[in-house]
Amino acid sequence: MTERHLGLFRNVPAARPGLCRVCHSAPAEPHAPACLCAGCHRATAGVHRHTPHVLPVSLCARTGDDRRLYDLVTRRRSPPGELTGAALLAATVARFHRAHLPCLTRPAGGPFTLVATVPGAGAERPVEAFDLMPRVVQWVTGLRDLHRPVLMPGGDRAAEEALARHVPDEWAFQVLGRLDGERVLLLDELFASGARVQSAASVLYRAGAEAVVALVVARLVDPWADTRVADAWARPYDFGRCCLCDPAARLSSDAGRALLG
Repeated sequence: MTERHLGLFRNVPAARPGLCRVCHSAPAEPHAPACLCAGCHRATAGVHRHTPHVLPVSLCARTGDDRRLYDLVTRRRSPPGELTGAALLAATVARFHRAHLPCLTRPAGGPFTLVATVPGAGAERPVEAFDLMPRVVQWVTGLRDLHRPVLMPGGDRAAEEALARHVPDEWAFQVLGRLDGERVLLLDELFASGARVQSAASVLYRAGAEAVVALVVARLVDPWADTRVADAWARPYDFGRCCLCDPAARLSSDAGRALLG
């Protein structure tokens, strides 16, 4: 299914110095601490505890001829033919998860014990009508048995409005029960500023989670903001690589260790 729709996807650049160490897909701000892009700097500064581990499946754009994945994950348009958006999202997550499970579990410190999805926050988007990711997870072998609906909207209208403005606010979400010692794989369709994912990750940590790793289908970017992003965008998409296992990422990591002695 995903092979027939490879034109929807765009490569995420290899993790390397000069790119954001959280989303790996935007240039780091020259004076931002910890090598973060502007969006991740704002999103991580506004929460109790953030996850430094975000793995995007693909880049996407909001405008132009390459906006099809953005349209899909934001429900603006389904792919052509009989295929539903939910089915393609499930196939995408399943293929990427199967190919890159070591890349996901390594930063978690071990196998995941819980899969959670970021709920749609906002009164104009009822959870039952808007959230596809819980249904997507049920179609993915290896995720469905670990999935529990522990993350729910927090019911705070001001917090939901803050997220709509890309301002992190933990009150937009609540966790059902304690998660002491859980290693959580957190799924979301779209990573724009990082405010949603980091707010959700923070409440999971507050509930006792040991580790949170975010897997996001699409990372919204300006494809021409940085030559490294543009170069990755221009190459044919490959499900066999991700930003962490790309040979260029390993070369950058080896070079960094060599410089450190």
